[in-house]
Amino acid sequence: MSTDSDGGWNSGPSTEGETFTDGDSTTEHVGFLERLWQSLVGILIGFGLIAATIWGIFWNEGRAIGTTRALNEGAGVTISVPAARVDAANEGKLVHTSGNLSGGPLADSEFQIRSQAVRLVRKVEMYQWKEERRTENRSNAGGSQTRTTTYTYERVWSDRPISSQNFRQRDAHQNPAMPITGRTETASGAMLGGFRADSRVIGLYGSSAERRLDVTQAQLAPFQSRFGNRAQLNDGGVYVGSDTGNPQIGDLRISYSILPEGLASIVARQNGEGFGPYTASNGREVFLGAMGARTAQELYQGAHETNRIITWVLRGVMLFSVWLGFFLILRPFVVLADVIPIFGSAMAAGAGLVSVALALVVFLPTIAIAWFWHRPVMSIALIVAGFAGAYGFRMLGERRRAAKAVAPPAGGAMSGGQPMGYQPAFAGHGGYPQGAPPRPGYAAQPAYDPNAYPPQPQQGYPQGGYGQPAYPPQQPAPQSGGFLNVPPGLRPGQGG
Repeated sequence: MSTDSDGGWNSGPSTEGETFTDGDSTTEHVGFLERLWQSLVGILIGFGLIAATIWGIFWNEGRAIGTTRALNEGAGVTISVPAARVDAANEGKLVHTSGNLSGGPLADSEFQIRSQAVRLVRKVEMYQWKEERRTENRSNAGGSQTRTTTYTYERVWSDRPISSQNFRQRDAHQNPAMPITGRTETASGAMLGGFRADSRVIGLYGSSAERRLDVTQAQLAPFQSRFGNRAQLNDGGVYVGSDTGNPQIGDLRISYSILPEGLASIVARQNGEGFGPYTASNGREVFLGAMGARTAQELYQGAHETNRIITWVLRGVMLFSVWLGFFLILRPFVVLADVIPIFGSAMAAGAGLVSVALALVVFLPTIAIAWFWHRPVMSIALIVAGFAGAYGFRMLGERRRAAKAVAPPAGGAMSGGQPMGYQPAFAGHGGYPQGAPPRPGYAAQPAYDPNAYPPQPQQGYPQGGYGQPAYPPQQPAPQSGGFLNVPPGLRPGQGG
């Protein structure tokens, strides 16, 4: 294996999100045997990944089904109570109520920011370097590969410190330590109507219910005492830096938000003078809340929707994980075919498609088995319903085909030169029924009456179907394409 690199970085204008890509890369040559060994190790990783994902599918389906059961059970036993006072008769019951969520005076003691609220949040972001790596592989004849890794550096605002110790270019892209970090203050004496609302209850009302708290000029002094004249007001918050339009590495943005007092709703177990999670019979917890006046049904509907979203997101992640596992298992075939690069590319595409098929073959039945494991009665009912539906559609299709086979086509369609449904006057003798229209070129003939023509057997010749000779010996039977040409309405042997 060999490695070379060339470095360099651009210290141009420091605009947010700017990326520098000028020449910081490494090139690595990986031999065929090394690639083959890595792919063989990948087989073990692939099998382990598939096994772990199958377990994860069972866990996710069990979590989703368990959550649904707990929510359905909770919806059946929830009672609505007034929020104004605590009724001891409801102790331990699953209750729903809506009332005023009140907090108290909250403060960021470090910078003397105060507000009457339920929750006070300080958010701190620092302008920092962020390293990105992108690797490109180029296959060579003989099965070796050239890997080129490009390192790019981007300046971003982040509320978490980014360590630059593992950067490839540490000296040129140093991130300073964050002087302050974010923090959250929660009202200790918060109330929801006449009930106490502890930190767990307040945690039910997420950041989407918060609103911005602007910092005023009168509140700027503590920031300037800490950061000097670099602290200035900007867009409702405090900016620590020389130029808000041209941020530099280490600049800070400090902003505040609050969870305001107001109407809120909750579904929870009444626990003394407060609330706690309700534990369903399957061990799952029911603990729901939202700002505003919400009915119990609305809270449960929101919880079901959240459960569905989480379930499908995890299913997507696990399907990709199964695909990756199979792709790693098939990777040695790609490496072997990559001795000729064009064959390797085709094999890689084929391995990807085969991995998709195998992933679906494993993923879908595993979900079905997981459902059967967690909900056997419903699974059996669905299987029976599916087979019954398939059988019903099959029988319906057969009946329709049989009906089409026996029904005459509309418009008197011809079959073999005769109208569909046409029957001769007597079996074995052509002719139209009494009163039927004549065939073109022939006069209308009455229906054949056997009494009008008594049998007249003739020596040496077989009798016809009605005692008539087929043809006299001196007169050959007229032929038309190999068949007797007897006009309808005429007896056999009778001329036109």
